[in-house]
Amino acid sequence: MKKFIFSLVAVATVFSSQAQLLWKVSGGDAKGDSYLFGTHHIAPASILDSTAGFAEALNGVSTVYGEMEMSEMTSPATQQIVMKYSMAPADSTLSKVLTPAQVDSVNSILAKYTGGMLTAAAVDMMKPVVLDTQLGVFQSMTAFPEFNGQEQLDKIVQDKAIAAGKTVKGLETLEQQMGMLMGAPISEQAEGLMKSVRNDEKSIEYAKTLAQAYLAGDLAKMQEMFDDPEVGMSPELAKRMLYDRNDNWMKVLRAQLPAENVMVVVGMGHLIGEQGLVEQLRKAGYEVTAVK
Repeated sequence: MKKFIFSLVAVATVFSSQAQLLWKVSGGDAKGDSYLFGTHHIAPASILDSTAGFAEALNGVSTVYGEMEMSEMTSPATQQIVMKYSMAPADSTLSKVLTPAQVDSVNSILAKYTGGMLTAAAVDMMKPVVLDTQLGVFQSMTAFPEFNGQEQLDKIVQDKAIAAGKTVKGLETLEQQMGMLMGAPISEQAEGLMKSVRNDEKSIEYAKTLAQAYLAGDLAKMQEMFDDPEVGMSPELAKRMLYDRNDNWMKVLRAQLPAENVMVVVGMGHLIGEQGLVEQLRKAGYEVTAVK
């Protein structure tokens, strides 16, 4: 099948006015209008200019909540926390939890992306999920070579909020997020890494299709892809990565919505589906409508 790399920038120029990325939350015990905005890790910053009502929404709130406060990510203390959670126990390094054949497969994939600059041996002391996450970055960059990793959408929104004099807060601490990302059993992490290796080419196509669904605001397609048994999330992973966190974030929102107008800026996967923030807020008595 002929492959065609779609440019995110080109797609953004025809971004649909019907896309459902920005939602207004009102009614119930809300103080006024608050907002939800769903992000995507490789979406271009220009998506903000293409999203009808985004600037007005940001201007109308007092606080912006992200998954975490991005300005903390560069501090030495943060780097120490990241390293603490990224290192594998001495008896669970990559060479101990993967077979020699699996290590060879991992090295073949890494050679494809780095030309031999990165090998499994070089990151042997890291947990499998660290390498799995890096592989996901390589796959996304292959799908969208135009993507600028320095323009991560969540951080850009927080930077805009700070520049506008808004308060920026995190729904989670770094400790909580790292525990969630790195805390799965090593055997489960190793299985996830090898699944990513086996599905490398499909994951590239998945990254392209998911980004296109995001830019089109096609929530049904995104939900379908998250549920894909081959490259999507397993029910256990979805519970840990999405649904349990949504439940915790709802506690914050139920406390803050009566007190102030806020904008919640989180990954789009947290907004969609029956257990997403949109439906949970509706069930809690709020009116949640797509901003067109």
